[in-house]
Amino acid sequence: MICLQCGATISRGDGRFCSHCGTALPDRPRIAEDEWATHPERFDAASASPEHASAMQRPAPAPALGTTVVAPAVFLVFWCVIGVVIIGGFAAAGGAMALFPVLLVGAGVVLVGKQIRTNLAKARAPVVRLTAVIIDERTEITTRGSGDDRSTSTHYYATLQLRDGTRREMPTTGPLAGVITRGDIGVAVTRGGDLVDFHRVQV
Repeated sequence: MICLQCGATISRGDGRFCSHCGTALPDRPRIAEDEWATHPERFDAASASPEHASAMQRPAPAPALGTTVVAPAVFLVFWCVIGVVIIGGFAAAGGAMALFPVLLVGAGVVLVGKQIRTNLAKARAPVVRLTAVIIDERTEITTRGSGDDRSTSTHYYATLQLRDGTRREMPTTGPLAGVITRGDIGVAVTRGGDLVDFHRVQV
């Protein structure tokens, strides 16, 4: 809250006087428990905390280029090598069917190349730190293939709420999703629209 006498931003807590000028603070209206999680006074208290100042200075995790860029690039090379072999076999047989593997390999190159470019753009994006509350989490499981060739992928998302009420759902990682909890307030570290870290603040 803001002291009406000196204009300082203060954490109200249970205090009755401004910690800067000593002016008596107005009576604090009772805030319902279900409103406190995203109440502006909670954001103010978190921003005034020494933990918050420390969290804003912590370096962001390095981008995981091994899984987001290197692995797709290796797969792309492997795909191209296999494609050349298949194309050679179809070309020897002749006929219109020789065009099919060319189209298949070309589509794979375009899709994987696009994914690599997207991942590189996210890795190079600036780091943005936001004071936010975790208000929701969800997982999304996708299945590809069938039978013995079936594989599943799990994607994790967290919804953040900012002081002005803005809500943003962001992709995150499994390890980070495992340590954040709905109702946590702190510094959300984002890069390229992804939640890459979260530093909890106790208020």
